[in-house]
Amino acid sequence: MTTKNRYNVKIEGLDGHGKRRYFWMTFSTDLQRALRQYTIDHGLDAATQYLRGALIVYPLGPYTSQTIPPMGLGRIIYVQRQKRGFSTRPRAQFIMPDRWRGNDDQDIRDALVYVQHDYDFWSRQQIAADLAHWRQKYDLAVPFRTWPRGLVRRVNRHRARRQLRFLPKRD
Repeated sequence: MTTKNRYNVKIEGLDGHGKRRYFWMTFSTDLQRALRQYTIDHGLDAATQYLRGALIVYPLGPYTSQTIPPMGLGRIIYVQRQKRGFSTRPRAQFIMPDRWRGNDDQDIRDALVYVQHDYDFWSRQQIAADLAHWRQKYDLAVPFRTWPRGLVRRVNRHRARRQLRFLPKRD
């Protein structure tokens, strides 16, 4: 029996202190299928380069049976295909680089609404603050208002820690 290759992604997250944090995650099943088809149509190199630089929604804490973790917006650094995958998965919502770095204010706001639409209030605020941070990092104007990023980060860090109580205890 052969195992399928999985598309894994290295995501650069923001930790609120100006430091970079990197996470390895495995794409969700629907993105796996889309990337396999893209590989068939355009080749492996094109498939691994296609999403590089895009911003993707990823969990800031653990998934539990009772709660969904807070979400943030990270930048895709690297996509690779290998036999083994990681247990953590980013969400399937992302913004391509030419869109989040663009100059059309309405297009950027529409992209923000698209990646925020599934989440609770504080996760939406975190995603907006992260998008504003990524735009500021590349000296781009921010065409929307956000809460202060430090405040939103503290609230979501507290929410992620609170979810740890729902995880099973290890002996």
